[in-house]
Amino acid sequence: MENCPDSMRQEDVARLAIGLMVLLLPYAGAFTVIPLAAVFFWDRESRLLSATLGMLLLLRPALSVTHLELPVYIVAISFVASTFSPFASKRFDTLTGSIIYLMTTVALGYPLATMASWGSLAEAKVLFLAILGGLSGAFLNHVSKERDFTVPFGSCMVMWLFSFDYPLPESGRILMISLFALVLGVGAYYAKAADSDAVLAETFICLLVILFSGPGWFALLLAFYFLGGGFTRYGYAYKRKLGIAQSKGGVRGYKNVFSNSLVPLAMAVCYGIYRSDLFVLAFIGAVATANGDTLASEIGQTSRTKPRMITTMEVTDAGVDGGVTPLGEVAALAGSIIIGLLAAAAGMSGGYGLLAGTVAGFIGTNFDSLLGATLQRKGHLTNNGVNLIATLFGAVVGAFFWGILKII
Repeated sequence: MENCPDSMRQEDVARLAIGLMVLLLPYAGAFTVIPLAAVFFWDRESRLLSATLGMLLLLRPALSVTHLELPVYIVAISFVASTFSPFASKRFDTLTGSIIYLMTTVALGYPLATMASWGSLAEAKVLFLAILGGLSGAFLNHVSKERDFTVPFGSCMVMWLFSFDYPLPESGRILMISLFALVLGVGAYYAKAADSDAVLAETFICLLVILFSGPGWFALLLAFYFLGGGFTRYGYAYKRKLGIAQSKGGVRGYKNVFSNSLVPLAMAVCYGIYRSDLFVLAFIGAVATANGDTLASEIGQTSRTKPRMITTMEVTDAGVDGGVTPLGEVAALAGSIIIGLLAAAAGMSGGYGLLAGTVAGFIGTNFDSLLGATLQRKGHLTNNGVNLIATLFGAVVGAFFWGILKII
């Protein structure tokens, strides 16, 4: 036990030394693996981190034989996200630590990435990627058991995914959007609607949806978050008495956020790239499905009428996967209409958006119940998996309306 402080100090020194190697990247490039190898043999506890960063450095020249390129400035931010940021945040609680992690990554990653690119990148792009690296790094640092691999590799892949050329707003606006997203997430945390990991997930989604498609699009997701959180508490005492209430008092985790929001996020990003109305109606259909399903579940479970299995119409117990009630069906329709109305009010697609949201949301919600009664009950899918597939189905139904419009 007496050696623990010394070993801890050696590991901290090793990790900070690895972080400082980011200064070599503009000059040494892939040859930075040489000092990384020295640390690999010197400190046993940081070997996986050294190996992962070394792999990223060697991946760059390996990709040179293809049309792909892994920019060195992205690797530079990954160095920061996996060394300095965890060191700065480890003494704080989860939410505060995650915010400090994000701030450290941006504060150090921004100038170091600029240096690694020799100042050739636009300020807005470097800032945008540094924020993405900080959010993904902070998230992976908390949820992953193999942080020394998932943080550098995962944050690098997320930044690389969004490193293509795209017209970004000025740096000040990116900062304001990021702060707005973070404040919303923190507000949800203190309102006991989301845990600390869900805060990062919501901030990530908010930033990307607004940047790629605009605030009106995020307003639909925000409405879903508010309605979902509010109706989770609807009849909560009764649902808890039946043993079917949401765990943790209805506090949502990152799995719930991602399972309901990944498809809408993909549609929003695709719209930003291709500017096709197909993705507008698909986005509305996906969000309407998520909202309709949440309201159907949270309100339908309070029904005094016994639910029936959607596959056989046999009476079943409340809370059983695949069970539906008349009250739940009305709630599903209402939740779908709300999203359609908001889409029309936001000027996204007018009456067609209202129609697409209503139909896609209602059908998607019942498809969710069908999956629950079949694949989920057999253990082939979790509830989050069902949500993800159902929102994808809702997006397909929404896109179907686009196809009809093209024919008309």
